Amino acid sequence: MDGIHAGVALLLLIAFIQGAVIGVVVAVSIASRREDRLYSLTGQAPDAMCQGVRRLMGVATWNAPPEARPPAMAGNRHSQGRELDR
Repeated sequence: MDGIHAGVALLLLIAFIQGAVIGVVVAVSIASRREDRLYSLTGQAPDAMCQGVRRLMGVATWNAPPEARPPAMAGNRHSQGRELDR
């Protein structure tokens, strides 16, 4: 293998690794926003991507009693961006 082919192979390897890293970062970001929006970190993951990101990041499910958990606010557009009333 001459120098040109080795250089091209190295560039392809670097591009593949960068794509994989960007894909993981995007998946973690999407899953994190979904968990925050649904207040689901105290219960089971809402989907397979969130479960995979929890496993990747080493996040365990909290064992909070149901009365201590915040209400699920999925679909409630008026309450997004506000803190819960305590």
